[in-house]
Amino acid sequence: MNGAIAIGDGLLVPSPAVRREYLKLPRDLAALTRSFGITLPPQLQRDTAVLAFSIECTDRLLDAIREAGGRGKFSIDVLSRLRAERISNPDVTPELIGWLARLKDVAERHHVHAEFCETIRELFCNSERMRITQSGARFVDCAVKEGRLMVELLLLILGDVSTPSFANFMHRLAGPANLADKLRDARHDFQRGEIAVRLTLSFRARLLYEMLWRVIHLVRVSGVNGRLVVWGVQSLFTELIWFRFSTLHSR
Repeated sequence: MNGAIAIGDGLLVPSPAVRREYLKLPRDLAALTRSFGITLPPQLQRDTAVLAFSIECTDRLLDAIREAGGRGKFSIDVLSRLRAERISNPDVTPELIGWLARLKDVAERHHVHAEFCETIRELFCNSERMRITQSGARFVDCAVKEGRLMVELLLLILGDVSTPSFANFMHRLAGPANLADKLRDARHDFQRGEIAVRLTLSFRARLLYEMLWRVIHLVRVSGVNGRLVVWGVQSLFTELIWFRFSTLHSR
């Protein structure tokens, strides 16, 4: 099957438009869970991949909507789809409809549907605040909150196999990981009108500082686990150095 990837107990078919960093998330999660002695059953591997690709598709389509009113309607319609309500919005594409149907099934099987919908509603509200703010400090707060909310969605799915140490690590990882993503994409996002914060040296320095001190705190958790340290170094290199290099040379 063209474009299909084997994950867990079946195949998933991400769109060719799916961003590269999302394609590596299932592999990263497998490395992280193994580091905590957690083995993900095939169905859970697939469920977490559905979550990742659903978030990617939603985020990609949301970024393409320039009007605040259009983004608000899109957010409402995505939540309506998750609640199995009939809607008509051309911005909610067949690709996204397919992912949302799978995600609804995942949430219902894990008995977390109501919590899922509420967390996704918070994500949309936070995303809009982050998009329009011109305050660097407020942007950082929103970025950290976005990471935390996405981790909450993941932990809702992994509830039966997660451990307190894994959940604690993921909560600590969420902030610096999302800040690294924002630092990497800041120029591109500003040029496309996806953020309003001016790309000053002080703003970039703030993003870097806020990421680094959280990484230092994270090391207190992961420093005793060699596999986590290796994974962290490799991921940071991929996110901040290699991805930027490969993007520049592909233009």
